[in-house]
Amino acid sequence: MKQVVLVAGVDYEFKGVDFRVFCENRMKRLIASNKKKEDLTFILFDVLKGEQVTREVTFPGGKQTIKATPLSPSPFHAVTKANYNRTVVDGEAHYRFKDGQSGIVSAQDIYKAIRNIGRSAPNTLIEVSVFSHGWMGGPILVNSFDDGIATTMVAGVGPVSFVLPSAARDPDDMDPRGAKDFIAPTMDPAALTELKNAFHSDAIIWLWGCAFPRLVHEILHKIEHHASYKDSGLGDEEMFRITNFNTEQAQTLENWIASDLGGPFPDRKRIEIKFKFLKLFFNKIVSASYAQHLANAANVKVFAALMGTYADYDAGPLRLMSIFKGFARHFKFYQSYLGFGFDPEGRKYGAYLPGRTFPVPGP
Repeated sequence: MKQVVLVAGVDYEFKGVDFRVFCENRMKRLIASNKKKEDLTFILFDVLKGEQVTREVTFPGGKQTIKATPLSPSPFHAVTKANYNRTVVDGEAHYRFKDGQSGIVSAQDIYKAIRNIGRSAPNTLIEVSVFSHGWMGGPILVNSFDDGIATTMVAGVGPVSFVLPSAARDPDDMDPRGAKDFIAPTMDPAALTELKNAFHSDAIIWLWGCAFPRLVHEILHKIEHHASYKDSGLGDEEMFRITNFNTEQAQTLENWIASDLGGPFPDRKRIEIKFKFLKLFFNKIVSASYAQHLANAANVKVFAALMGTYADYDAGPLRLMSIFKGFARHFKFYQSYLGFGFDPEGRKYGAYLPGRTFPVPGP
């Protein structure tokens, strides 16, 4: 029986988005496209409600039946505003998940479910879809933070905090962390093998949220509007003389590629740089993304927002999410110069391929 894992994160902005709806719509779409009437198992995690539900779709006598089985008793708690520290900046409320909490659906629970498939029913997982807010570091399940400090409640004492080793996972951080999740001590080689073994040879992973580092978008936008730029066919040795980067943009570019240039920019207000090093900047950003870490770890193609783009909510029946179409020039850049393809549904999610490499240019 083929299997699908669906994950609904929390709208931690509390603006009325229910990501569970998108999970349900995805399931309905996959069932409707199942023309061969193959038995399917859907495992759905609803982080907001603290639920894990398994739905088995079978066809006894050729007639479709769906059996839903909640995990009961649920080991998870629901998430409410009480789980967050609220601050107001420029009149807008911001919510940060409190330290020292447990019993919330976390990235580790999702990995555990996938690894269990790898042990008990290898090569049956055909899709993982995560509907949530997102950033360069991946899906935001609750908006927790990896601050390197674990906080736990001790009876009769109260909260007690201690500093973690640098490679250790913060136990009160529920969100995924690409640089830590797929290496020891979080995931040893045996666990990583279980993760990989879960997936069918045609499996795909969807990360439906945004990947919009503002500075990455701004840098790419200015490159695309530079006099030396072309949407395709631009040679690596083309020289860019950039005079319109602000301090933060210039610093960001320098931080990522200074070691490859042999040092910092002599003048950040008048940057002279070959196009191949601008490409290198974006290649490094891609390699650092959660989507790429996940593709490499699972050995599965991941469809996710390209760096510097964001997702929007579809309209109409059985709506899902798509990348905002106003990023057309960004799409062309990634396709023409970094070799990216896109998802087969026309939603403009980039295809992060396992084992992706890129050349580091010489001087």
